[in-house]
Amino acid sequence: MNLYNFQNPFISHIKFRRLLNKADSFKKTYHIVLDISNSNITYKPGDSLAIIPQNDPKIVELTINAMKSDPDELIIDPKTKKSVRLFDFLLHKANLTKATYNFFSLFTKISINEAKNIISSHHIWDLIKLFPNHDVKTQDMCDHLLPILPRLYSCASSLNMYPNEIHLIITHVEYELSSILRNGVTTEFMCNLAQLHKTPIPIYIQHSHGFSLTKDVEKPIIMIAAGCGIAPFRAFMEERFLSNSIGKNWLFFGERKAANDFYFESFFKDLEEKTILRINTAFSRDQEDKIYVQDRLLENGSDIWQWLCLGAIIYICGNIKMAREVDEKMQEIFIEEGNLTKEESAHFLRQLIKEKRYLKDVY
Repeated sequence: MNLYNFQNPFISHIKFRRLLNKADSFKKTYHIVLDISNSNITYKPGDSLAIIPQNDPKIVELTINAMKSDPDELIIDPKTKKSVRLFDFLLHKANLTKATYNFFSLFTKISINEAKNIISSHHIWDLIKLFPNHDVKTQDMCDHLLPILPRLYSCASSLNMYPNEIHLIITHVEYELSSILRNGVTTEFMCNLAQLHKTPIPIYIQHSHGFSLTKDVEKPIIMIAAGCGIAPFRAFMEERFLSNSIGKNWLFFGERKAANDFYFESFFKDLEEKTILRINTAFSRDQEDKIYVQDRLLENGSDIWQWLCLGAIIYICGNIKMAREVDEKMQEIFIEEGNLTKEESAHFLRQLIKEKRYLKDVY
């Protein structure tokens, strides 16, 4: 049973944060460690951590100015029905990146179809600024804001390895919208805004529904990851190492550049040197022709088929586009190495899924 949830999160703090990429990397990916001492939180490899973020105070200020309101103005929280400072409500409770048509309708009356493009290309503060002469009441605006929602991140640690900690891998998100550079709410909060040992981080565990490490210590596993999708596989390997598992382990990992973007390289390479782990990597920008993790699968099709014949479980973690392409490459392997027809290959994949030997955690 979960001790904590969205309504009753555990309040943690960041105890450690470091940039994993090298200086000239295209990305900023951080190793973040959260303190869960005295929480009685339990989690297993494959579980995710839900983080309830807070908004950037600078964005809150921009929103209040656009509202033509005062940060100390008291409003009624539409969820709790309790009185709260406007600044605190916008900081902790409101979604300031996504407006609804009902919110937009407070300022102008146009059709949903006409409003769609405007809504999708603005956040709350710059949407309101489109109507500088508005006289919408602060409470009405707050009543029509969506709630801030938790963001899920795969646990990148084994509880048995780190009894009082949860480790995460988080890539800071930046993007441009309406010619304005913006930050991902949770990634900005966790990577830049939250102060070590100080800022409260509301969290709870989202237990995995199937994407979990096998308890069979003799079972071979094949782990396929791109980018931060490597997070659960660090936890998998910590757990397998601690349990003295004799099952073979194989990691396929893809990112941009080997010199900059091989997350936890020393950890995985150490396991490789100990012959505990087999590694195949695909760094797409290290050569003229881009190579992705799914390409490495085809290159190792014969061995993958042999591992499957020995009962291996395949785990896939990464973005949905990568996962779909892995599906396609796997079926090509089934056809080539297993002498299956296209229909038989598709059936074999469905059978693996049914037997819980082909598991995905995608986003």
